[in-house]
Amino acid sequence: MAQIENRFNRLLAQVEIETGNRPTHEEFAESIGVARATITRFAGGKTGRYDGDLLMKIVDRFDELLEGGCTLADLIAYPPVSSQETNRVAAFAA
Repeated sequence: MAQIENRFNRLLAQVEIETGNRPTHEEFAESIGVARATITRFAGGKTGRYDGDLLMKIVDRFDELLEGGCTLADLIAYPPVSSQETNRVAAFAA
């Protein structure tokens, strides 16, 4: 079974490339009004569930920080389970 890919650290690195400053987990957490531990767990992939409110706060903050903006698909990705599954989805959509 495919795993959800958490791209939080990749986006932080992109902020650093674009601005020359990489926010710490504490700075990022403070800017969106959550505990530092929440961001540290999220960034480390140690969260068991993805809370919609938290996801939107993170996306909104990255949207402010990144020149090209940010969407939920930029933050997390769920790749197809297999090429067979991809073919089924494509056939259904047609």
